Amino acid sequence: MMTDAPSSTPSETPTPNALDDEGRKHGPWQEHFANGAVSAEGTYEHGVQQGPWRYWYRHGGLKATGARVDDTLDGFWQWWRDGGGPLQEGSFVRNEQHGPWKRWHATGELLDEGEYDQGRKVGVWRSYHPDGTLKDEKDFGPAPDAPGETGDE
Repeated sequence: MMTDAPSSTPSETPTPNALDDEGRKHGPWQEHFANGAVSAEGTYEHGVQQGPWRYWYRHGGLKATGARVDDTLDGFWQWWRDGGGPLQEGSFVRNEQHGPWKRWHATGELLDEGEYDQGRKVGVWRSYHPDGTLKDEKDFGPAPDAPGETGDE
C-alpha cells in the first residue's frame, strides 16, 4: 500500500545546471518555480532526461518520483496529492503504462486497481467507493498478444 509522501527535499548542494559543448543541458539539474523554489530535480545527458527525477509542489511537498529513459517515463512512478496523501502509482515502459496500477481517493482509500499492458487496460479492474468497499469490477480481457488471442491457433 502506498503511504503519504516521504519526507523529501531537493538537494542542498547547489546544482550546476551545466551545458555541454553544444549548449544542451548536461549533468545534475534543478528546475525552479518563479518564486525560486525547486520544481524538479534530476539528470540530463546531452539534453535528454535520464535516471531518477523528483518533482515538487510550489509549497515544497513532494509531487512525484520516478525514472526517465531518453526523456520518457520508464519504470516505477509514484504521485502524491498536494497535501501529501497518495494519488497513484504504477510503472511505465517508454511512456506507456505497463504492469500493476493503483489510484487512491483523497481520503486515502483505494480508488481503483488493475493492470496495463503497453498502455491498454487488461484483466480485471476493480474500483472502490471512498469508504473502501468494492464499487465495480470490469474485465478488460487479455493483453492483445496473449496466447490464444492472435487467431493463429
